[in-house]
Amino acid sequence: MKKVIYLFLAVNFLIISGCSEDTVNEVNNSDFSPYWELPIGSGSTLTHHYGLNINVSNGVLTGSAEIIDTIALRNAGTLTGTVNGNSVTINAAFNVNKYDFGFTGTKSDYMIAGKLFFKHPVGTTSDTLNVALLYSKTKVFDYGDSIPQNPYLFKTIFTTPTPTGPPVIFVHGMMATIAEWDSLFLALGSGFKSQHNVYAYQYNWQDSIMINGRILKDSVTAKGLINPIIVAHSMGGLVSRAYIANGGQITKLVTLGTPHLGTPLATILAVKPQLNTPGPQDMKDDGHFITSMKINPLDLANRNKYYCIAGEMGGHFETTYPFNWEWNEPYYFSVSNGVVCTGWKLLKPYGENDGLVPVWSAFFTAGGVNLVFTAPQLYIDHMHLPAPQEAPEIFNYINGL
Repeated sequence: MKKVIYLFLAVNFLIISGCSEDTVNEVNNSDFSPYWELPIGSGSTLTHHYGLNINVSNGVLTGSAEIIDTIALRNAGTLTGTVNGNSVTINAAFNVNKYDFGFTGTKSDYMIAGKLFFKHPVGTTSDTLNVALLYSKTKVFDYGDSIPQNPYLFKTIFTTPTPTGPPVIFVHGMMATIAEWDSLFLALGSGFKSQHNVYAYQYNWQDSIMINGRILKDSVTAKGLINPIIVAHSMGGLVSRAYIANGGQITKLVTLGTPHLGTPLATILAVKPQLNTPGPQDMKDDGHFITSMKINPLDLANRNKYYCIAGEMGGHFETTYPFNWEWNEPYYFSVSNGVVCTGWKLLKPYGENDGLVPVWSAFFTAGGVNLVFTAPQLYIDHMHLPAPQEAPEIFNYINGL
């Protein structure tokens, strides 16, 4: 591995800091947490991300490991080693030996800092790297054991006898259902309800985005809806663009955190079988769907009707002891905490992001679209972009359509 590869340590730890509602110093030397992360990068790009599951008993270290590299290869490995006081030695052996490494370090409350060398380095180099294993509250790359498929639904939410505006269709994001919009539907004002008939589309996010767009087109046609406004979150914005690419007409498309230009996290999703499916993989920034939509003539013809909104996460280390990491908004600590915070960390080398989608992609940079807000919504994470309480400016815009 080239000498330019180094761990995002010390100063760069500010960039890829861990995620938990608990303070990082909750781990102490008598409580050896099982979960650790080892991100390695080159320049400003994350090239490898190890997840270590460590067990320690009577000074003997055992465990397992996973590695994801820049081309989304996932490999498993085993760990052996020793722990003597704060001194830690680890040997990692993978099913692809170029990932094998040896490590010696010293444990503190939230990291194990030391030196790593690759046992089978690429080329002739035998670099020793200054690295740190970072404490993780939850298992790295753990997306849960069961992700059910969505049944297709096109549901009428409410109607008015004499609407004065176009119908509005809400389209949820990946791994969600139409229930994602429940709090927003409850908050919509009487003025909005008197203007629009409102519908929600539920799709199978594991299926191809183009297929999901085609089914939306068929649903709109079957309902006899003309030139709807579509409000879409995340992957739902791409489904809506696929609807347009299939000949669907719109008055306006409003997207919240949609990866219009893809997201680097789409390659990482392959670690989970339920996420290594056509829908999630369609969000690769260099994949067929994203690249083909950049030049799709129907999509291009409608870009002036797209209104894009991005969110941006953020946090900081406290400037006084114990120098804990603090997120800028406390509501990050929800059931989706592990997803968006891990995503934020992995995406940070690609620029500011909402935890799952980079700002440049959500803003559809150079796409010829409209921006509802000229800057990202601070500090709204990806999961809360549709939430009226956490994202009131976004809700007010939707409520005023």
